[in-house]
Amino acid sequence: MVKITDHIYFVEAPNKARFPYCHCLLIDDERRALMDTSCGDENLRELLKSPIDVIVNTHFHEDHILGNYRFPDAEVWMHTLDAPAARTLPGFREYYGFSEFGGNAIGQAFIASIDLHASPVHREFVDREVLDFGRTRLQVIHTPGHTPGHCAFYEEKSGLLFVSDIDLSSFGPWYAHRCSDIDDFIKSIRCCAEIDPKIVVSSHKGIITDNIPGRLKAYEEVIYRKEAEIIQALKVPSTAEELAAQQIVYGKNHTLDEFNMWFEKMAVLQHLQRLVKHNRAAQTEGRYYLI
Repeated sequence: MVKITDHIYFVEAPNKARFPYCHCLLIDDERRALMDTSCGDENLRELLKSPIDVIVNTHFHEDHILGNYRFPDAEVWMHTLDAPAARTLPGFREYYGFSEFGGNAIGQAFIASIDLHASPVHREFVDREVLDFGRTRLQVIHTPGHTPGHCAFYEEKSGLLFVSDIDLSSFGPWYAHRCSDIDDFIKSIRCCAEIDPKIVVSSHKGIITDNIPGRLKAYEEVIYRKEAEIIQALKVPSTAEELAAQQIVYGKNHTLDEFNMWFEKMAVLQHLQRLVKHNRAAQTEGRYYLI
């Protein structure tokens, strides 16, 4: 663990926080809190040596709530819009949208492969609420787009912003399921930039202190690059499946298995829905075309 402030510690996940892991934060204060729980077995065993009073989940995704069940005595807190997806596995599947593109079997296999447990949510928080742990107070910054209830958390004294899956990765924003919204994601990225944090903690890239505004801008621009490729491809009217076969989102250099191809389709669908919403494309009998 790496000390960031007097009471906030960075918990480094294994394998560079690649799926199914994420970096987490420990708040060692009057109320001991762990922010997300998929930081790996070795870290969880160490954390379990002292009581954890509260689990704060940044959002409902499996690589953030996977270890919640390991802390049965802790309260679980989450934004009200993501709580239904954590509380039940059917809710989880519905938020992902596994019924799209014949993905029900893929969803069932996915949940089984990671041994995902439904998680109780004891407290639901909302935007700008202040979470009080004693000497440490975190302001909830609702940052939807990745999921409806995705949140960042701001510690004003240090200028620390835990951005979770506004993760500043080179891949760019991830919005490959039914509950995502690209326009909301863009607004959330800009919201983080407006806060002008001194320190950013990304769930998958770690502690970032340099060129934060530039990194946020570059992260947002990945969306527009992918959208431009989709617009170029739509010069030939196409279905979402036909566009997905071009691997615009994940990249042509990747060999996609059935599971990741399903995500490719869902991400393409998000772009298509955005283009329709902004009157740049239309759909007839399953085919999308430019207008």
